[in-house]
Amino acid sequence: MKTPKIHILSDEIINKIAAGEVIERPASVVKELIENALDARSSFIKVQIEEGGKKKITITDNGEGMSPEDLKLCYLRHTTSKLSSADDLFHLRTNGFRGEAVASVAAISKMTITSKTTEATSAHKIQIQAGEIQKIEEVSAPQGTSFVIEDLFFNTPVRRNFLSSESAESTRILDAIVRIAIAHPEIRFEYRNESKETFTGVEGDLRSRLAETIGSGIAKKLIPVNYSENNISISGFISPPDVLNGKKNRHFLYLKNRPIWNPAVIKAVQKAYEPYGKLISPVSVLFLDMPDMDFDVNVHPAKKEVRFVNDSSIYSTVYRAIRNTLQEESSSCGAPVIHLSENSFSSTVQEPEKSWSSTVSQKPLFQPKSTDKEVVTQDLFSLPEFGKIIPLSQKSFEIPDKTPLYSAPSFLQLADTYIVCQDMEGLLLIDQSAAHARILYEQAIKTLESDNVINSQELLFPELIELSKVEKSLLIEILPDLRKLGFYLEPFGGDTYQIRGIPSGLSFSRAEKCIHEFLDSLQEDSPSSKIPLDSTAKAWASTTAYRANEKLNNEEMSSLVNQLLQTKEPLVSPYGKPTLLRIPIEDIHKKFKR
Repeated sequence: MKTPKIHILSDEIINKIAAGEVIERPASVVKELIENALDARSSFIKVQIEEGGKKKITITDNGEGMSPEDLKLCYLRHTTSKLSSADDLFHLRTNGFRGEAVASVAAISKMTITSKTTEATSAHKIQIQAGEIQKIEEVSAPQGTSFVIEDLFFNTPVRRNFLSSESAESTRILDAIVRIAIAHPEIRFEYRNESKETFTGVEGDLRSRLAETIGSGIAKKLIPVNYSENNISISGFISPPDVLNGKKNRHFLYLKNRPIWNPAVIKAVQKAYEPYGKLISPVSVLFLDMPDMDFDVNVHPAKKEVRFVNDSSIYSTVYRAIRNTLQEESSSCGAPVIHLSENSFSSTVQEPEKSWSSTVSQKPLFQPKSTDKEVVTQDLFSLPEFGKIIPLSQKSFEIPDKTPLYSAPSFLQLADTYIVCQDMEGLLLIDQSAAHARILYEQAIKTLESDNVINSQELLFPELIELSKVEKSLLIEILPDLRKLGFYLEPFGGDTYQIRGIPSGLSFSRAEKCIHEFLDSLQEDSPSSKIPLDSTAKAWASTTAYRANEKLNNEEMSSLVNQLLQTKEPLVSPYGKPTLLRIPIEDIHKKFKR
């Protein structure tokens, strides 16, 4: 008889696989254990970490606590106090429900749990290593539960190698705490990184909690949202349309008071703001409530994903909630009301004049090169795959020595977004934002890799900038690189910094917004062992480059085209988007039947 190829995995392997789905990094541990503390009706939750959570995570609460019998069960897979039947999955009122969080953490760490119930005269402590009980003892401790997680991923070293730097991991933890704290302003939160107090959330109302997390300057301007439609209730706050804060990641979305992320909802929010200008990056704090059978959070062990029965209904309801709130606010303050249609808004608002273009330096970033460059062309009238430039010919520019790479007699700006010019092969369309980003990216890389600094202009009157808790944490890590790129910031007190110097090519009016966008871009780029130079350069390029709908004069367009063609990769932006398209003259002749 042959030995079967299929066999049952050991409990050790099963637990490690399950842990990998639930626990991705220290922030996952913090999120799951805080949710357990919330379910235990805690009014105070304290988090303390060492070495970005890799060495140690301590989470203490004053909740209901666990009996010795519960302690012996809580670390086992699929053990929970929150479900008793399958029907309970569709009527959840708790944050945890799978019975996987504690078991997953226990399988990949050295865990100590100390807990005491209200009725008990003493506490009990259990020590677990890699999912196995090491010791149980009776101890003295206050009511509630304390989790001490040490040497996370000690028995899964490959997973540990993929963790970010200590500062990056601590920032992720802060973001997880902040998102939960916003949903529970009635609970006191404390977060300490090493021995330094990083965040304190004093119990109060929602607006006060938002002042603690995203900044008092933004919080006091927020507009209340209260809207119901199709059995969907939406409440919370949004920023007014005149707040050009530049914070792309300032969307906080909750369903039944649980933090969630849903792209359709975020898109609906952004769509509602479109008539007020493309430069607006709104802040939104939205709490959704709907019948239990209209959504499902039982999708992924990490509970990151939520599915709606009717996505289109959610989208339209959120859109109308934001739209109506903005219209009512405009009406109440006497401002002109922008009447929005359901389908089109393009003709309702005029974009404001930009001042950035007049301050851009025209000095070449690099000396011209005399090497040949391959030219990639694109048929404008074909339907290529999105984001790709399809080569239609293998011809190349003949670049004479000591001459500019491109010199056109004149340029045309199309829709204040694209530069139109001609060469020997046909018509060129250049995306000014993508092209400028490529130039600035390579400039930033060169600067950061050397001892050079970008020219800075000192401000006569320093400008104050208020940061969120997460932004401040990122800024501390990236501050030396920011100085090399021309920004000089100094602590002013609390979460406020003063801007003392800005890059010489940057308009003062854009300085604050640029810093917010820069920090947001760094969060999006997901650094690995530390925030790498590439991520910093990309963030710099994306936040300081020309924008779409920004007027350029002929000299600026000429300088941009020449500098683009001198870069190492002129055909793509730092984020892989095409910078230029060519319509061959032969194709134009064909379209006109010549």
